[in-house]
Formats: sequence, structure tokens, C-alpha cells
Amino acid sequence: MYPEQEQNQVAEIAKQQARKALRKKGIALLKKAGKAAARAAVHATAAVLKSLLGFLASIGLPYILIIVGSLLLLFMIYLGTTMLFSSGDGLSKDAKELHSYVIEQSNQTVDMSKLEQIPYRVPPELIIAALQVYDSTKHGKSEKEAIKTMAQALKPVFEYGEYEGSIETEVETCIDGKCTTEKSEDKFTITPLVHVEAWDRVMTANYTPHSTGWKISVTQSTTTKEVPKKDAEGKPTGEMITVEVPKVVTIKNRAHTFRADENETMDYTYFDRVLSSPPFDYGPKDKLLVEALYQATGGDISYSEWVTGSSFGGGFNGTVTPGAGIPPEYMQYYLAAEKIYKVDWYYLAAFHSVETQFSTHPTMISSVGAEGHLQFMPCTWLGWSYPACKGSNGGAKIPDYIKYDPSMIKRFGGYGVDANKNGVASPWEIEDAIYTAAAYLSANGFSSNIDRAIYAYNHADWYVQKIKGNAISFRDAAVYAPNSGEVPALKPGDFMRPSMGSITSPFGYRSLGGGAFHGGVDLSTGKNDTPVVATADGTITRVVSNCPPIGYFGSTCGGGFGNHVYVKHVVGGVTYEAVYGHFTKTAPLQVGQAVTQGQFLGLMGTSGSSTGIHLHFELHKGKKAGKTNALNPALYVPL
Repeated sequence: MYPEQEQNQVAEIAKQQARKALRKKGIALLKKAGKAAARAAVHATAAVLKSLLGFLASIGLPYILIIVGSLLLLFMIYLGTTMLFSSGDGLSKDAKELHSYVIEQSNQTVDMSKLEQIPYRVPPELIIAALQVYDSTKHGKSEKEAIKTMAQALKPVFEYGEYEGSIETEVETCIDGKCTTEKSEDKFTITPLVHVEAWDRVMTANYTPHSTGWKISVTQSTTTKEVPKKDAEGKPTGEMITVEVPKVVTIKNRAHTFRADENETMDYTYFDRVLSSPPFDYGPKDKLLVEALYQATGGDISYSEWVTGSSFGGGFNGTVTPGAGIPPEYMQYYLAAEKIYKVDWYYLAAFHSVETQFSTHPTMISSVGAEGHLQFMPCTWLGWSYPACKGSNGGAKIPDYIKYDPSMIKRFGGYGVDANKNGVASPWEIEDAIYTAAAYLSANGFSSNIDRAIYAYNHADWYVQKIKGNAISFRDAAVYAPNSGEVPALKPGDFMRPSMGSITSPFGYRSLGGGAFHGGVDLSTGKNDTPVVATADGTITRVVSNCPPIGYFGSTCGGGFGNHVYVKHVVGGVTYEAVYGHFTKTAPLQVGQAVTQGQFLGLMGTSGSSTGIHLHFELHKGKKAGKTNALNPALYVPL
């Protein structure tokens, strides 16, 4: 944690990259197609401004004044090349050939003969944007080799299942009133897509057995048969004669096949992992630059939102019980610091586990001089303006009476916090150390970019991934229980209310919006920290948790429901499926997980297609199938 050194380093890197970009690609390409670049820039002005501002904001205000000139020049060069190659207009012969090659490699990321794969193709504009940061000459590759490397690295992974179905046939033949039935079954195999890991999403499809209704066809005709000949008195004559008789053939067919339930979630884990790994080794800022460039071409990407999406929102009003591995005595400090600094408790626990294995490190002093429960360098703790810190690596020898004095820390601009108010701010006191870690992460933009804040702690990309992995594990293993006064009363054996709040939009046709049918009810308290709970015992059937916490009317994230959960409930022997939508954040839940009535599902919010804070709650008989099985929740749930 060396802020002063980081500023100089970032500035120098930015200048070097700008010079390199000008020399190797900017001037040459812009000379070849200057007019096309100008046209592209004009048409992309709005997207460019949005992307550039977002990218600059992601870097952090302390650095913007230092590197803005170099960074702006670099960004515009990258933008010019990205826009040119994305549009393909005004390119030279060689550049057009390269453009065609990008499209060819993009198409080869999927099997274009399989319609189900085409939506997951890696966009050519993304390949171009991602390559702006990649120095192919450094890796001894030609431009075409670099394009192929990037396309193949981002290529989606498809998994197909194999299921055996059958066509059941019954043929009933009735001749002159006498019927016989023949049954047969023709088996077939289907190999549907069951899982996709793409650069921007994950799709999982569950297949459940499904039998169609009988398809019946009846054919009437006549046939002949030999019968004994009778005389006028009706007595057999001993001869046989041929007569016509009615024939009715009834054919019944039905298929025993499978019904797909697809769950598609915005997820940039694959994108993040690929670009963070060799041969690319992109850092957090590199990946945000790729996002900004791709956005400028009109591409749909929400990577920066996903990066912050693993945060639960900086506070939970209730009881949190940690999973195995986290010493419970530290939870009080994690949770208290979370409320003040809006840094999730499970991230603080992750830092504590990685830095000192929950304070079990033998000395709790690192090889470079970081000290205490959360491993702070003395100069970061006290402040880099302290005379002995200037020009040092941060491990300056500082007397304890100065280093741990809150007034001295304030004077020299350090991060040390006297959390327990004993007059000493010490990294050796657990409460002070945890609060200081939270304060440091908050100051480095945790609320807007989790990756950047983690990177500031250790300056290593592997460290970012390690902390995030531990944090998500801790989050998912914990049990969240809202305070009793914030949730409605339980109703064992029946449905309970899913949240507090009043009905703001009932079930049925709305008077606004062209009279659209509203397939559920909306409940609102106006507060986005209102807990939503399971209305009855059940099983999780769907979870979408990576939508931005604030949506807008018309958003398609989460199918319009934003962050949401489906739960299958069985009440009174009848099966229902409930939809709980528009969460600010869902609780850590998994498909197939059992939940009990009153169990916390998430926080009321306004994600997805929404214009205000509320819970959208639907109830379907059997299974959600569009609006076909929709019930009025007010007739079943005490709303």
C-alpha cells in the first residue's frame, strides 16, 4: 500500500502506453483512414463521453489530475482504432483484410450451423476492443495470430446433455365391432444444450420429463370377410360367402420428452478470468478500458457493474451467522465496520484470512514490514507525509508513540482508526485493524469498483482474485436472519406475507401503460433495505443476482425482473411457484436449495424494469409458464 509510489508509477505507465500507441498504431492507422475515424467519432460522441467518464471515474480522483492528459490521448487513439475496425468503413486494403479476419475468427467461436450457439458468439467488436491493450509484438505474434488468440480465449464453453425419449403409439382396429389393440414405443435420443459459460453470461437449462397429450386420428372404411351362408330360414348351408363389414382404425400417439427450464444470468467471471490470465495478464484498469472501448462501439456490456455486484450492499439489518472457518468472535467487528464504511463483512473476513489466517500468523509481521492483524505498512497507517516515509517502501522506523497516536495519524494523513476509542490506534488491536482495513477500502472506491479497492491493498491481480474468491465463499456459507420486527408474522402450514409494505399495484390489467396485464402484486415500503422472505417452505428454482441495483423502465436484465428468485412452494398439498422480483440484492441462494417460511431471500429494491423501490410478487399454480398459470396473490396470501 504505497499511494505516493503508485501515483508516479501509474502516470509513467500511462505516458509510456500513449507514446507506444502513437508510434505503433495510432498515427499509421489514422493516416490511412482519417476521414473514417472522424465520422466514427462524430457518430459515437455520446457513447464515447459516457465510456470515457466511466473509465476515468474508475481510476480514482487522486490520480486523474496526474495522468488525465496522457490517458485521454491514449483513450482517443484506442477509440479511433476500435471504431475503425468495428465499422469496417474507410479501411485500406490490408486493414479490410484484417477486419474480415476478425469476423471470421468471431464466427469460429461457435458452430454457426447450430442455431442455439449463435447468440453466444464472441462479438468481433469485443475482440477488437480487447486487443487494444494487447501488445502482440511483445509476445512475438502477428496481428492475425493475436486476433485468433483472443477469439479462442474468449470462446464460449458449451455442454450438451443426452436424454432418451419415446413416441408411444396405440393402434386399435375394430372390424365388425370386434376390436384388437397393438401398442408400440419408438425411442429416440435428444442432445440439448444444458450449460453455457460465455464471456458475459452463464446459462443453465434443467430438463424435466414431460408427456404430451394423446394425438388421435380415426379412419373409417370397410373390409371383407368370409361368413357362413345361410338359407332363407337362417340355417347354415355349409358354404362360405364374402361380405363387406365396417372397419374403424383409431391411432393414438403421444411423446414422452423433456421440458426445458433455462436460467440465464449476467456473469463476467469467464471474461474476467481469461483477460486476467496469460498471455494477456490484464489488470483491473485494462479490463475497464476494454469495457469502455466496447461500449463506444454500441456493445452491450456491464462488466463494471458486475465487478461491484458481489457486494451485498454494505449492511444487513439482522443476524448474520458465519459458516465454518470464520472465528465467530470477529463477526461483531466485521459487521460494525460494514455499517460505517459500507464494506461488506465477508470482504473484511477475506482480508483477515488471507493476510494473517485470522490472526494466527506466528509474528504477524511480513517480510517487507507490514504489521498487525490486517498487515498495514507503518507509513500507510500513520501517513506518507511523515518525514521518514518519503522515499521509503513504507516500512520506515517510526516510534510507537507517534505511529499509534490518532492526532499524529490525522496530521500526517494516515488511515489508522482508533475504533475502540481507547486513545490508541494500533494495527495490533483487532478492532482498530478491521476498522482501518474497511476505511482504507472505502477510501479507495470499494463502493464503485471492488477490484480496484482490493488491488490498492496489495497491488497484485492474483491477490484480487484470491480475496474475491474467499469473500464469496464466506458470503455464501453464512445464514442471514432479518430482525423480527422487520418481517411479517409466520403462518405455519399456510402462506405468510413476503414483506412489509403496502400494495402499490394490484394484480390484473393496469389503467396505465396501455392497459398491460400485471401478473402479480407490488408491495413497497419505499426503503431498499426492507427484507423479503419466503412466503412458505419451498425449494429455490431460479436465482438471478447480478443485475445493477438500480434499473429503469424497459430494462431486460433478469428478464425485466432484475435480481429475483423463484421458489416452488407446496401448501395444502398443492404446488405453486412464486416469483420475488426487483431485489437490490438477493441473499446467497442456490437452485435446488431448500428454504423455510420466513427465510431471508433478499432486499426490496428497484433492479430490472422498474421505476421505484418495491417487491414484485407473483404466484402461479403448478409452475410459472408465462401468465397462463398466474393467480391473484391477494386471494392466497394475507396482503
